[in-house]
Amino acid sequence: MAYGAKLDSKGHRIFVLLSDGECDEGSNWEAILFAAHHELDNLVAIVDYNKIQSLARVAETLALEPFADKWRAFGWGVVEVDGHDHQNLRSVLDALPASPGHPTALIAHTTKGKGVSFMENTVLWHYRTAKGDEFDRALAELEAS
Repeated sequence: MAYGAKLDSKGHRIFVLLSDGECDEGSNWEAILFAAHHELDNLVAIVDYNKIQSLARVAETLALEPFADKWRAFGWGVVEVDGHDHQNLRSVLDALPASPGHPTALIAHTTKGKGVSFMENTVLWHYRTAKGDEFDRALAELEAS
């Protein structure tokens, strides 16, 4: 879509949402190379970098670090942000592209389960759904914050 927009001289921007776990896949890196090669500065990849995937931590499954440096090496402009800071996210999005002539990787550092004490940064809650008393307790903690 970003390439087509460039070919048609359209001014719109394309956003792609990725999880850190998806960045283990070669097909994504092929697309990342393609975007940089074609100077798709209308493309923004927002990566939810919570460092947990499926049933384990990212570092245990397949280490991604140095993550931001990999995006830069593939020809992307990179911005790292606190993914929970909405005001900062908006400022970054308002200033796109991060590097003219290059696609932008917005690496949003997040905490899985943020704001719920028994869920925060816990692999179990990457795939589990709160029910009953757990759900009520989670809502109470979020409402109190």
